Amino acid sequence: EDDGLFTVEQYHLLSQYFMATSPRHPIMYYTIHNVLANLLDAKDVGYILAPQVTGPHALNRGFQLFMKDNGINVPGVGKGKKPAKAGLWIGTNNRSITVKGRGEDENEYVIREYIKRVRKIQEYKAMNMTHFTEELKKGQKSCLRTMWDAQQSSLEALANSPSMY
Repeated sequence: EDDGLFTVEQYHLLSQYFMATSPRHPIMYYTIHNVLANLLDAKDVGYILAPQVTGPHALNRGFQLFMKDNGINVPGVGKGKKPAKAGLWIGTNNRSITVKGRGEDENEYVIREYIKRVRKIQEYKAMNMTHFTEELKKGQKSCLRTMWDAQQSSLEALANSPSMY
C-alpha cells in the first residue's frame, strides 16, 4: 500500500509531471502552501519562473518540510545536490511516499516528453488552452491585484447579465 508515488526527474528532484498521493497527503499540503505563498509574493504574475514558483522546486520544498517533520534534512536544489533518491520515505505523521528511478535515467518509469513540445502546444491550442511558455508577458501586476481584477470582472459580468428571476 503506497501512500504516495513519485519518480525521480533529471535534476534529482521528485517529478511533478508524474505523481500520485492519497487524499490529504502532507507533502501535497506543504507543496500547495508553498506554491500559493510564491504566487502571492510574486511582483508580476505575468512572468514567473514556473520551475521555481510552481514546479519541481516548489515540490522539493514541500518534500523538505514533509521530511523535516520526521527529523530528516532533505537538501535544497543546487549543483551537485541530489535531494530525491529511490526508496521509501517516511515523513509527517508517519505518512509515506515511494520514490522510483534515478535522475540519470528519468524516463526509466515514465517517459516525460512522450508528446514533444511542438505537438503538445498544438494540442493545447486545439483544446483552447495555452502552454505556460507561450504566455510569458510582464503585466506588472501582483497575484493579489490579478485576483482582485478577476473578481471585479466577474462581479461586473454578473451585474450586467440578465436576471434569472
